[in-house]
Amino acid sequence: MTGTEPAARSMWKLLEPLHAVTYFVPETAEAFRSAGTKGFWMGYFGGRAAPMGQPSAPVVGATFFNFSPAMVARSVPDVWSFATPAQLLEARSTDATRALRRLLGPLADSSQVSAAAALARRAIDGLVTGGPPLAAANASLPWPADEVTVLWQAATVLREHRGDGHVAALVVEGLDGCQAHV
Repeated sequence: MTGTEPAARSMWKLLEPLHAVTYFVPETAEAFRSAGTKGFWMGYFGGRAAPMGQPSAPVVGATFFNFSPAMVARSVPDVWSFATPAQLLEARSTDATRALRRLLGPLADSSQVSAAAALARRAIDGLVTGGPPLAAANASLPWPADEVTVLWQAATVLREHRGDGHVAALVVEGLDGCQAHV
């Protein structure tokens, strides 16, 4: 961190690229399709919600916050008739790891990634997840053995913790999710 920008912004710059492979790489899109989802949004909503089990559309909408309820309802609960949460968890973890290994190349098996995974995992150990539902759901998943996957999972927990925090701030200010975009 540079000291000139807020810690939350610095963390976002570090964590978001690791986490976002869950949504924006061909490997994960294909994995969600192979698991049975239909279209990007079904994979997105189902894959991101899967750590919480099979939540309803209102729960997904409230938790993710910045999507139109009608948009969420086009994918949830239908996604649960196409793929189980376990299938979607496996798809997102396996293929996020494949994508990160592809993007990192030889660095994937380096001491730097090992150190980053250990630090990220340590950051999760003291994390308070009593209010942030997505962070708590992701933190409750078993830790993988692969260090690249550990780094991805820890980045996901920390990213969702930050995201849950901005939802709380918006609610306090009286903004709904769609107004937050404006």
